[in-house]
Amino acid sequence: MPKEEDEVTYFERLRTIIRQHATEPDWITATVVEPGFLHRELGSKISGFLLAMNEGYWLVFEPDEREYYCFLGVDRNNLGAHGVCGNPLYCWWE
Repeated sequence: MPKEEDEVTYFERLRTIIRQHATEPDWITATVVEPGFLHRELGSKISGFLLAMNEGYWLVFEPDEREYYCFLGVDRNNLGAHGVCGNPLYCWWE
């Protein structure tokens, strides 16, 4: 969290940015890469519904686990999942 913002302002700004970059739900896939996840093997695939994207950040909801993931990359056919999952505000970096 930036030092110049309080917690409430910071998280509200993240929510606003996610809304601004919201997409139509679309099914996308990424490959698990370093540092990976405890519950997934490196090289395995994660698929889910794309919710928002901006400049290489892809916020995805994986419905079987009911988990949000951050995929990274500029080519939707070659995305990486680098170990970031959980709260959608945590998954979205700005």
